[in-house]
Amino acid sequence: MRSRPNSPLPALVLTLVLGGRAGAEAPAGDAPPRALACLSKWYPVEPVKVDGAWHARVGGATYPWDDGKAKSFEEKLVSPDLEDTFSIPYTPGPITPVTRENEDPGRIRFDPLFHATYGGSEAKVDVVVITFLGQKLRVHRKAAPAFERVAKRLAEVQAKDPSLKPYLTKLGGTFNWRKIANTNRQSAHSYGVSIDLNTARSHYWEWAKPKVPVRWANRIPQVIVDAFEAEGFIWGGRWYHYDTMHFEYRPELLDPACK
Repeated sequence: MRSRPNSPLPALVLTLVLGGRAGAEAPAGDAPPRALACLSKWYPVEPVKVDGAWHARVGGATYPWDDGKAKSFEEKLVSPDLEDTFSIPYTPGPITPVTRENEDPGRIRFDPLFHATYGGSEAKVDVVVITFLGQKLRVHRKAAPAFERVAKRLAEVQAKDPSLKPYLTKLGGTFNWRKIANTNRQSAHSYGVSIDLNTARSHYWEWAKPKVPVRWANRIPQVIVDAFEAEGFIWGGRWYHYDTMHFEYRPELLDPACK
């Protein structure tokens, strides 16, 4: 693979295509919503019109882009449409505390999209073993190149700053078909697209005492976050319900064309 330029996001957009196909062409002046069209770059999604409204054909089924329902944040988590997954913009850059309630960009996931892309059961997830900073990890075959590029970036910064090593050893885990703690929603770890860093160096809102009110906390260094975001991973430290060990491959949320 060719070396990647220092301007990460354009390179991400131009060079990393995750098994998607171009969206269905629409007549001039009748283009699909920008984010829906962009999803086709990263996932097996085809924008289609059904009874005058935009839908997404995903894994042999068709789903409305916008189901027309007004939802609370919790309702979006439990029963989202595809538009809901973009309803909270993800913003990379300098680390800042997250204080706005329920500002959790990326926590809203549309499971049929993940099932069609990565597998709808533990047996169907195509897991491969990669070496990540000397540690063996199980990740999805489609996401493996992105993980490997992150590892290369982290190896370079760790060589310059050995104090980063404790965050990048004793990793918390990658592929694990399971529900999110205290919910009935499928974890992104189920699809082999997530990684948890060293839990001893991380903060998670569910572990806080007291848990309410939520008070954001973090120890993960900026340079580690930058390395992951440059390759299409979102970070749980950008969430009000913070999970600072957690990084998740969601390139559509970092692609300017999807916003």
